[in-house]
Amino acid sequence: MKKGLSRYVLTEEIYAVLKDKILTHDIAPGEKINIDQLGRDLEVSNIPIRESLSRLSAEGLVETIPFKGMYVAKMSQQELDEIFEIRMELEVLAIRKSFGKIPIKQLNKLEKDMNKWHKAEFTNDDERIRYISEMNEGLHGLLLEWCGNRSLQNLIRSYIEKIQRYLSLSHQHLDQTLIHEEWEEHMLVIRELIAGDTNSAELALKSHLERSHARTRIYVE
Repeated sequence: MKKGLSRYVLTEEIYAVLKDKILTHDIAPGEKINIDQLGRDLEVSNIPIRESLSRLSAEGLVETIPFKGMYVAKMSQQELDEIFEIRMELEVLAIRKSFGKIPIKQLNKLEKDMNKWHKAEFTNDDERIRYISEMNEGLHGLLLEWCGNRSLQNLIRSYIEKIQRYLSLSHQHLDQTLIHEEWEEHMLVIRELIAGDTNSAELALKSHLERSHARTRIYVE
């Protein structure tokens, strides 16, 4: 155990590290997890690693095969379809619940930030991915912040995390056209929220999620 860290803190740290490795495909889907090797790499005992993997298993990111070991959960179009189907219903509920609660100042600031981001020039894939992440957190994070339902927030964020594994594949193929599509879809939702049109904002959000689903699905076998 690392000096100065409690077992709880250590497990949280390892959980975060392992989750990031899975979401970014540093540990590939279907790959067997070598607990002993992870212990050597992270310079910790196997106990907090097993505890972290148990938590990731409960989240559906790791699966245990009897008499064989623990593996990173595989990915499939079916799972992606199911995740997006659920997320769409939940997030439409979130925008409905947040409507009228989000301060107009925050919406105007988000619109201003979006226009600023739209003028940005990217020199590498990392910058493009960071731009998409900021844009997503700007809109979707704002809806969750003001929906007034913590359970709903947690559910949606859990599905967004599951989708992140799939987005990591599609983000490898980002180009300016796709980025512009994402930007336009987000801006339409923001403008409808500013205009105070609930139905149009819901429809714009639903359309954005449907398009995001289609863009991501192309890269999943």
